[in-house]
Amino acid sequence: MLAPLPKWKNGRPAMPKVFIVDDHAFIRRGVQGILKGSAEWELCGEADNGNDAVRLAGELKPDAIVMDVSMPGMNGLEATRAIRKADPDVKIVLLTLHESSELVRNAFQAGVNGYLLKTDAEQELVRALRAVLEQGKYVSPRIDSAVAKAVGQEKSLNGGGAKDQGAGRS
Repeated sequence: MLAPLPKWKNGRPAMPKVFIVDDHAFIRRGVQGILKGSAEWELCGEADNGNDAVRLAGELKPDAIVMDVSMPGMNGLEATRAIRKADPDVKIVLLTLHESSELVRNAFQAGVNGYLLKTDAEQELVRALRAVLEQGKYVSPRIDSAVAKAVGQEKSLNGGGAKDQGAGRS
């Protein structure tokens, strides 16, 4: 399969726009630091809660969203559902501390494209974003491989045709 043609802006390939959502400023700064270390990303905005995430995602039109799951008010799964209704093409990577198999399944059912543990983020964030933007999915390497495989099969059965891009899996 051929890779999609890049979007163009001012005669040059446009960098994917990334929107960061986390209720902790230090996490948002950490994600920014990781992405600023690579010239391939444009940071288009940030939010500290799900309600602002939904509103700003509609205004900013990001290509990808890095979303925390546990936030006051509207949580990351609720925000994902709302954003997904408005923009089915945006790619969402859930960034969380939680390794629960149930949460992994619920996250993909809510519409995320990637599930990244905060403990893996420094090494895996760029890989996760690349994977979901290439029409695949991503599951953090520390997530139980049986759960990751089951999520991949569920997505394929539901017409997702998603590729598993988690570390150590192909």
